[in-house]
Amino acid sequence: MRKKVLLVEDSKIVQQLYRNKLTLEQFSVITADNGMEAIKILSSEIPDIILLDLMMPVMDGYKVLQVIKTDPRLSKIPVLVFSAKGQPEEVEKALSLGASGYIVKATTKPNEVVEQIKKTLEQKPPVQEITSYIVEIKEDQHDAKRLSSDLKLNEMKCQKCGNVLLLELIPDFSHKEPWFSGRFFCPKCKV
Repeated sequence: MRKKVLLVEDSKIVQQLYRNKLTLEQFSVITADNGMEAIKILSSEIPDIILLDLMMPVMDGYKVLQVIKTDPRLSKIPVLVFSAKGQPEEVEKALSLGASGYIVKATTKPNEVVEQIKKTLEQKPPVQEITSYIVEIKEDQHDAKRLSSDLKLNEMKCQKCGNVLLLELIPDFSHKEPWFSGRFFCPKCKV
C-alpha cells in the first residue's frame, strides 16, 4: 500500500515539483497551501508523514506543528519541517515542538528529501509529548467572575452537568517569552 504524504507548502512551484517527485517514488500525495488548510485536511485524512513548510500565510508551520503534536489523534504522525531557513534557533524550535527532522530546501536535492522521508517512515521515532497544564480557576479569586461573565462560562460550571470547568494550558512556542493557548473543559463530560 502506498504511503500517504501531506505536503504543506505555499509555493505552487515547489508543491508541483515535490508532488511529481513523490508520486514517481510511489507515494500518495495530498497538498495544502497553508497551515489552516493543512489542519482542515487533517480533520478527515491521516497521512503517514507530513512535509511542513514554516513560513506560510494564514497559519505558520510552528503553529501547525504545535496543533499536530498536542492532538492525540495526530501526535504520532512524523513531521519533517521543510523550510527555506535553517538557522540553529529555528531548527531547535521545530525539534522542540516535536518535528522528526529538519530539511533546508535550498541545500537539499529532491532525491535527498525522498530518502529522508523513507528513513523517517522506517524509524518511526518515539513521540515527543508536549506538556500541557490543567488548572482550576476559583470563581471568587481576582478576575474570575469577570472572565466567566465575558466568556459566558456559567460561573465556571459545565452547562450539562454543573461540574467546575478546568482550564487546559498548552505551550505556544511561536512567542519568545513563555506563552500559552488555552481552553476550558469539563473533566466529567470531556467537552
